[in-house]
Amino acid sequence: MTPPNGTKHRAIVDTHRHPIGPKLAAKMAERGFYNPKQEFPQTNAQDLIGYREFYDLDYAMIKQRAEGVTLSLASNGGEVEWFARDMLQVSTVEALKVLNDEYLEINDSYSGEFALMANAHALEESCRPIVEKMISQSGAKAIAVASSYGDGAERTFLDNPKAEWLWEFAEANDIVVHIHPPMLSIGHESLMQYRLNEGIGRPFDSTVTGARMIGSGLFDRHPKLQVLIVHMGGELASVLGRLDFTWHLNYHGVHNPPAGRPYKNQRTPSDYFKTNILVDCMGFSSIALRAAIEMCGVDRVVFGSDYGAVPYGIKEHVQIVEDVLSDPADREQVLWKTSNRIFRLDLAETDLRTPAFHPIAAA
Repeated sequence: MTPPNGTKHRAIVDTHRHPIGPKLAAKMAERGFYNPKQEFPQTNAQDLIGYREFYDLDYAMIKQRAEGVTLSLASNGGEVEWFARDMLQVSTVEALKVLNDEYLEINDSYSGEFALMANAHALEESCRPIVEKMISQSGAKAIAVASSYGDGAERTFLDNPKAEWLWEFAEANDIVVHIHPPMLSIGHESLMQYRLNEGIGRPFDSTVTGARMIGSGLFDRHPKLQVLIVHMGGELASVLGRLDFTWHLNYHGVHNPPAGRPYKNQRTPSDYFKTNILVDCMGFSSIALRAAIEMCGVDRVVFGSDYGAVPYGIKEHVQIVEDVLSDPADREQVLWKTSNRIFRLDLAETDLRTPAFHPIAAA
């Protein structure tokens, strides 16, 4: 079958996919996050918007297949803390067991259409055995974490020493860490109007953690570490010049600079986007995608849709990639080749015909 845009055998690897299986969907209904008897979309007391594509995986898969996705990488690492505290009301370790077991069932139900990430809590080393098991026994292709944890003055970002176990493990095992903002971002108390928690807060959360990771010297301590920051890296492309400028200024010439505040990174902040930081193309904007490519290089930008949670179609994201990149080789880098390489997916150019390319009857 020829994909919708007419490009024969075009491959798409979606690195930013949030599938919810029937067990978790039922638990979310039980907790009052949505009402399965009402029409979608709907919201709840926390102003969390729910779409059928998120809660009804069979329904979502029809669209995923019709729009030509070869393989999706499943993750919900950004919501681990929320799942544990608000939805399942159990410890982080127990929540990870439930979440990862659900993903294994999804993987079995839709054979060949998903690859898994090991969801984790970056600041809790107690989840390390679960991560190791997901990678060694279940073939997880990345580790998925949130860009921050906690709230208010207690919010903690990924430069915190408690996350050091994660960076050591990821670097030693040559596995990518997928960074996604939490459900409620930094500053959410001022952003719940006009859906600004989604529009501004979440990408800003990723921006702050990315800048802090660089400034803390994390990538100098772990030079082989590879992280993928979703939503085009948040707003990092728009502030990269400011980060470079403030790094050059640092606290040079300041008598008794405040402890713990000067930059520790050895290279210009923008350098790390060429060596350690990747981003996806999920941002709804050709302008932003051009900036992301300029920031990282075309070989460090991957396709990601946020599909499920976001009812924006795969084909619209693909169209943005095609609008920005006229070179077919560059398009292939973004749509699947870079993901194939960094996640070690073992997709071969001669064998890209998958269930995604098979027609399926609408429900």
